Amino acid sequence: MRVDLLVDGAGFWSRLAPDLAEGRKQILGQTLSFEGDRAGLGLGEALIASPAADRRVVIDEFTRHVMSDKWLFHPKHLFNQELKREVRSTREVLDRMRAAGVVVRFTNPAGWLYARFPIRNHKKLIAIDGRVAYFGGINFSDHNFAWHDLMVRVEDEAFTRFLIEDYEWTWRGVDQATARRFEGIEFHILGGHRNEAQFSLLLGCIDGARRRIFTQSPYITAPVSEALQRASARGVEVVIVAPSVNNFGLCRDHIHWKAATGGMDLRTYPRGMTHMKAMLIDDETLVLGSANFDLWSYRFQQEYLCFVTRQDVIAQFKEKIEAPDLVLAQPASPRRSFWGWLADRRLEWLERLTLVANGRSWDPSGR
Repeated sequence: MRVDLLVDGAGFWSRLAPDLAEGRKQILGQTLSFEGDRAGLGLGEALIASPAADRRVVIDEFTRHVMSDKWLFHPKHLFNQELKREVRSTREVLDRMRAAGVVVRFTNPAGWLYARFPIRNHKKLIAIDGRVAYFGGINFSDHNFAWHDLMVRVEDEAFTRFLIEDYEWTWRGVDQATARRFEGIEFHILGGHRNEAQFSLLLGCIDGARRRIFTQSPYITAPVSEALQRASARGVEVVIVAPSVNNFGLCRDHIHWKAATGGMDLRTYPRGMTHMKAMLIDDETLVLGSANFDLWSYRFQQEYLCFVTRQDVIAQFKEKIEAPDLVLAQPASPRRSFWGWLADRRLEWLERLTLVANGRSWDPSGR
């Protein structure tokens, strides 16, 4: 099994483009966002040109409501002509893909009054000819390609077959929860209904940390932030790299509050948005995937959550991400503030509201 960590959109596309060009039998794609800009057109044109008989793409309904990180139906965007052009461009490339034999399916309707909007299929996957698979955090849109992020390329038939099996369930509209062990990899597929049990493995790793935790993520909330606080309280060095400009202000304020009240070393990535979801625990366990370390991934979303103990992959992470990003990152000097406390409360209210709106009860023990 060969595993490569690909940093940022350019690093991802430099490996994906030739793999797509070599596809002969099957190309399967899954993404939260697909937009008719350079990133989306790149994938669309590659699929249109491909001779593979089975070419399919699953796109979450999110992209019908949010584009270029903007809510399409917000009053301030109703007359945004650039945004309207991107909507048209997206529709046109999808039509051309369908005309060329690419089957496109949207999943996860938003529901009445958007009650189900937090329950997204957040998985990102490209599987080619049953031999190579990509998973991670990058969507097919220019603003996502511009963010600091990570995709994982795995060249292995058994691993790729496992992800294709899940893809087929998703294609049929079934969100399954399952897991499988491979060579130094424990891979979890979260179904979005009862993610807490599988996420407890991550919380257990944090609670079992002895020396150091390094994590980079834009969205860290309870219960992960609470577990990191507990680790810090017992003397574990906890280093968090968060974006200097966060597209979700509640998560920004929350982690500043937790760092200030919990003695954690918070740093900001100075080159805009980091969208990475990665955690290295004691240089022994590396956590990667599509799952954020937030309450939405913990409670509601379909996700990939991967635990890696292979030292060659951990060495790649330290060389390509941890070491250079710690050189760039700046101390955040988090402060105890009313806004941080309020963000803490608002996130809890949002969690309770979403649970109730979707017929689930609030269970604080689940955190």
